[in-house]
Amino acid sequence: MPSLADNWIIQRPRVDQAKVIDRKLLDQLVADDCVDQVTAMSILEDADYDSPTPGWRLVLAELIEEPLWAELVGGLFGLAAAELSDFTIDRDLFTIIPEELAERYQLIPLTRAGDEVYIGITDPREIDVYDHIRRLVSGPIRLLVVPPTQIAEAIRVYYMAADTSELEHIEESEVATLSESDLLALKEGGEAGKIVELVDRLFAHAIHAGASDIHIEPYGGQVRVRFRVDGILRVGPSYPIVLCPWIVSRVKVLAKLDIAERYSPQDGRVRTKMSGRSVDMRVSCLPVASGEKVVIRLLGHTMLDRDLGGLGMDEELLASFRAEIQRSQGMVLVTGPTGSGKSTTLYAALMERVSDEVNVVTVEDPIEYEIAGLNQVPINKKRGVTFPAALRAILRQDPDIILVGEIRDHETGCIAAEAAVTGHLLLSTLHTNDAAAAVHRLIEMGVPRPLIAPSLQAILAQRLLRAVCTECRVRYTASPSELEALVPGGGLKDIKLMAGRGCGVCEGSGYKGRIAIHELLVVDDEMRSLIGEDATTLQIRTLAMANGMKDLRTSALEQVFAGRTTAEELHRVVNL
Repeated sequence: MPSLADNWIIQRPRVDQAKVIDRKLLDQLVADDCVDQVTAMSILEDADYDSPTPGWRLVLAELIEEPLWAELVGGLFGLAAAELSDFTIDRDLFTIIPEELAERYQLIPLTRAGDEVYIGITDPREIDVYDHIRRLVSGPIRLLVVPPTQIAEAIRVYYMAADTSELEHIEESEVATLSESDLLALKEGGEAGKIVELVDRLFAHAIHAGASDIHIEPYGGQVRVRFRVDGILRVGPSYPIVLCPWIVSRVKVLAKLDIAERYSPQDGRVRTKMSGRSVDMRVSCLPVASGEKVVIRLLGHTMLDRDLGGLGMDEELLASFRAEIQRSQGMVLVTGPTGSGKSTTLYAALMERVSDEVNVVTVEDPIEYEIAGLNQVPINKKRGVTFPAALRAILRQDPDIILVGEIRDHETGCIAAEAAVTGHLLLSTLHTNDAAAAVHRLIEMGVPRPLIAPSLQAILAQRLLRAVCTECRVRYTASPSELEALVPGGGLKDIKLMAGRGCGVCEGSGYKGRIAIHELLVVDDEMRSLIGEDATTLQIRTLAMANGMKDLRTSALEQVFAGRTTAEELHRVVNL
């Protein structure tokens, strides 16, 4: 059996090497009667299962489980296999082996045994980097093959939680008696340097993972950190509870908030540079039973680089929506729950109309992105700048296009509708489950039907579904029960769908990124007449469907059958 030292396959291209190893492992499985030759050949020839990680295609093809993968790959290189649960992780090693190195080569330091350091790895071929690690730890190392999903999770959790040992001696009584000046001095002292590094690591990971929010919360005797990635909260590192005031204070210093105030909610903003890019963050501090919870919303500028054509709308719907936003007057609404991408779509639509020939004014709470060429008005209730007050003032500013961040109340709804029928194009958002429900949401706010009917031009409803990770996706034959749940009474069978197996790229979730689904209700004369009458949401929806509207569920089904998302995601998000 070849050993690691043989360097037996290092000189070939990386993907070709992986294929050679896959063939060796499949030959072994065929010899052990674990798989037939036909299946083995189909796996090797299927490009969908291609992966540069040795043997990982076998896991994606569901021929073997991850622990067996580690045993087989380790055996091929003369190495033992392991799982992270077998070890008590030595956190001191994380100060020796840089995070960048661990991330790039997908490896993790495990523990010391005498002079020897145990290292968990996913790819035994990286001989050069393992020699470098020997020099870093100043001694011998023992390599153990560990499943990639466990390595990725360990990097995410342990590196962010490293280097807090010097702070853990702080007693709760010390923290409770810290004065405001003491807290302000945090960023100056040696111990504060550790807190600065800790918080910076949280920011860096959130940006790298594409997180929209960071939750820092005292919970069960510890400080728990969670990241919202692709709309789902993922658990991050935990810290000793005595560090909570120190971590919160660091965030408050950055956001220019009152550090001494711990018993009232506070909001602030942070603008910083990380990894060469500018990042805006919105900070919210909330007193809870165990201390203060902090939620940090990351406001990247990526959405401003997206045009309507890049938002995943099908061609017919995109053409219709573009026609509606090119009108000189009328109200175009984008609806959906919080976090469904309404603002991204709204700004993309607005940017298609921005030019020197039109006067564009927005009223927002708060202004998340400052954009050249727009007149942006921030809401400031303390100074009397509310949505209705701002709208009234804007109408005296000779606007062509008005963007209202959200229609929340009767007065805003009425002024917006009036503006839409008096020669202005008005864009805004509403929180409703679908397009048809937007009409009755306006009615519930007290906007009269005779005003709604002539003002509305179009309503776009949307949702975001997590996309299957392209690095670990696997095709499978859907069960009859799964197909029946997708299309009741459809009689579908032998349909192949996609699912993510979980890998380092997607941090074991099986999903990476999100895709949008839409339904567009265009208000024509027939629909306008129905809205003006005492029509129900069901009647409005029925007419829209009869006029060719593709609903959210149909849009989601198309994405599932195209292999871009999963049946599980459809049921989670499109609960209609």
